[in-house]
Amino acid sequence: MPTYRWRSRPTKHFGDTYVPFAQVSLRANDSSFHVLALQIDTGAVVSLLRQSMAELLGIDLESGRRVELGSIGGTQTVAFVHNIYTKFCANIEYVVPFAIATNEIVPNLLGRSNAIDCLHFDFDGTLQETRITAPWLEQDSLRIRQFIIDSEKVIIANWQQLKFSDSTYQVVNRFLNRAGQLYASAESLLRMHCTYGGPLFIRSLFELAVQFQYLMDDPDNRAKDYIDFAHITKYHEVHAVTKTPRGPIAQYVADSPLRPKGAPINEKNYLRVRPQFMRSEKKEHNNWYKMSVAKLAEEVGWLGEYNLVFKSTASWSHGDPFSTSQQTNTFGTHELLFTFCMHYYARILLTIADKGSLSLSREQSDALNKLSAEFA
Repeated sequence: MPTYRWRSRPTKHFGDTYVPFAQVSLRANDSSFHVLALQIDTGAVVSLLRQSMAELLGIDLESGRRVELGSIGGTQTVAFVHNIYTKFCANIEYVVPFAIATNEIVPNLLGRSNAIDCLHFDFDGTLQETRITAPWLEQDSLRIRQFIIDSEKVIIANWQQLKFSDSTYQVVNRFLNRAGQLYASAESLLRMHCTYGGPLFIRSLFELAVQFQYLMDDPDNRAKDYIDFAHITKYHEVHAVTKTPRGPIAQYVADSPLRPKGAPINEKNYLRVRPQFMRSEKKEHNNWYKMSVAKLAEEVGWLGEYNLVFKSTASWSHGDPFSTSQQTNTFGTHELLFTFCMHYYARILLTIADKGSLSLSREQSDALNKLSAEFA
């Protein structure tokens, strides 16, 4: 993706300040291209060029549409609008309307119309640079995303009406929060077109969704198991850290003044719930649902998806030699990352609405059902 350093510019009252720039190539009337640095101005409706650029590009200045542009100070600039073929990088090209001024005192600016409005700009104040990428969602995907957001809002707004027990309500809330966190993380990759890490989020959302489907097939009983198993995990994780503490974080936990009080409580809770998670006289189950992920997927009728999604992403997730030799991966494309993540998020939302007897609008219900059925 093209990345451009900000440039220092003097100001009358505030000293030097750094402002974002973009480097573009403008096509002249003779089909040659001219590279130009444009200051990015998100407040400008149209992009702006100085008068001399008309001659450089072989444009008859006054043949364009005449406009008068106003500034914050109230001054007016006469300019003529011309559509200029503009390259932002090798695969991002647009015909951008530029207002070419009749003077040289205006800055060369990149404005919103068919430029900023059409692309994704990441203004990084930490690194003082701007990254420009193509739109991260097509219009169809954007509509689907909005349906998902609207459906989630309806569920949250009507949370108290859901027909769940207290323990099920608590667990459903945890799953919904985690699904939202995972999707938001995947979306951050989509925004930056850095989708190579996509398999991790697809795999995590699949595992979350298949557990949720199993949970909601018998919510009251299984919600209790889910809550109780937290004591198993907590006991073993804390014990592993404090048994042989290495590094500052582990040592901090081991030396915590809260340990003498908290450790006996953790152990008491662990011993209380442990019998319900024993798979043999001495061994506990590794998870709250007491089976492998493959068996779990088979239990809820998702075995085909398990083979497609969970197993297929295993080599990438675990740094398998074959996966590290590949420059791309099956699930790392922009379209698949969005589709799969939306699919499993939609399944969780739809299950909540169905099991909780919550009414969605027809459009929301249709969108969730379509997304949920995508790979089923």
